[in-house]
Amino acid sequence: MPALNSGACCKKYGLIMTEKKTLKKIAIVTPYYYPLAGGVQEYVYHLKKEYKKIGYFVKVITADFGGPSFDEQDVIRMGKGFPVLINGSTGRVILFHKKNMIKQVLDKYNFDILHFQEPFVPFLSHEIIKHSHSKNVATFHANFNSNLFYRLSRGYLNPLWKKLHGRIAVSASARRSILKYFSGDVEIIPNGVSINRFNPKNKKLKAFNDGKINILFVGRIEKRKGLIYLLKAYKKLSSRHHNLRLIIVGRGPLLKQYIKFAEKNRLREVYFEGFVPVDDLPRYYSTSSIFCSPAIFGESFGIVLLEAMASGTPVVAFNIPGYNDVVADKSDGLLAKPRDVNDLYEKLDLLVTDKILRKKISANGISKARNFTWEKVSKLNIQYYKKILGIK
Repeated sequence: MPALNSGACCKKYGLIMTEKKTLKKIAIVTPYYYPLAGGVQEYVYHLKKEYKKIGYFVKVITADFGGPSFDEQDVIRMGKGFPVLINGSTGRVILFHKKNMIKQVLDKYNFDILHFQEPFVPFLSHEIIKHSHSKNVATFHANFNSNLFYRLSRGYLNPLWKKLHGRIAVSASARRSILKYFSGDVEIIPNGVSINRFNPKNKKLKAFNDGKINILFVGRIEKRKGLIYLLKAYKKLSSRHHNLRLIIVGRGPLLKQYIKFAEKNRLREVYFEGFVPVDDLPRYYSTSSIFCSPAIFGESFGIVLLEAMASGTPVVAFNIPGYNDVVADKSDGLLAKPRDVNDLYEKLDLLVTDKILRKKISANGISKARNFTWEKVSKLNIQYYKKILGIK
C-alpha cells in the first residue's frame, strides 16, 4: 500500500494543518552598535546577553563603524555607517554596496524574530525587511515634539511600518512621539540597568574620594544634553560651598567650548574626564554624591538616570518628557524646570546641604532600579515575541 501524502490527505478531508511555531533564533537589527557608545548600543548588548543566558541563538545585525566590538563573534555587519545630525544628536545613516548579502544572511539563519531598533533610521531596516520571512518587531527609542523627517517621509516609511508585526516603545513619551505620525498598537517595554554592574558597593575612585561632595555628569557633550546649564548652576553653587567638585564624563562637539567656559569663569574643581572605559564608569557613580543630567529635550528614557539610581547616587534632572517617565520628583530624584539655571541651582543646593534628603532619595532610587533589571526587561520582550508568534 503506498504511503499517504499527509498534505494531500488533509486537503482531501478538509483538514487544516498549521506549522508549529517556535522561538529559537533571534536577530537584533540596529543602526547603532559598538565600537560606538550610546544608549541603544547598551540596550541591544544587554538584551542579547540575557537572551543567550536563557538559551536562545542570537545575532546582532548592524553596520561597519570602522572597528570591531568586544563581542564581535555575535555580530553580523553589513553596510557602512556615516554620521548625520538627527534630533539634536549625532546619528548614523547606513549605506550598502552589497545588498545581496542581506538575503544570504537571512536565508542562512532563518531567524524566528527580527527585532529592529529605531527602524526608520535609513537604510538598514528598510533593506533588511524587504527580504524578511520572520516576524518583524521594532523598538522605538526616540522622544521628540516634532520630527520633520517623519512628517515629510510618511509615504516612504508607511510600507515599513505596515510590515511590522509588533511595535515597542521604551517609554510613554517615546510611544506618544511615534503615534503622532503613525497609527497602531505600540507596547511599552522600558530600558534596563545592570544592578550587578551599577551598585553602591563599587569601589570609589581614589583621586576623588577625599570627602568633597562630587557632582557627576555623564553624557555626550552636545547642546541637547544641557551641560551648559549645569556649569552655570555650579558657578553659583561653588561661590557658596567650598567643598564641591564637578566631574564631567563624556566627549562631543562642544567639549572645547565648555572647557573654555570653565576657565573663563574660573570655576574651581571642575574635571573634564573625557571618554571613560565601560569598566571604570560604575566607579564614577559610586564616588559621587549627586548625579545631574540637565538634558533639555529628546530623551526617551534616560539610562544614565537608572545607572545613577542603581549606584545609590541621588539624581537631579530637568523635568522633561522621558526623564519624568523615570524619576518621581521629590521621591527618587529631584526635577527642575527645564532650562532654568536658578531652579537647577536650588535643587542641587538642596541636596548639597541636606544629607538626610540625599540618603532618602538614594534609598528610593536603589529600590526603583531593581524594577528595571535587564533580566526583567528581556523577559518582557520574550513574552511579547511569543505573543506575536502566537506561542502560549
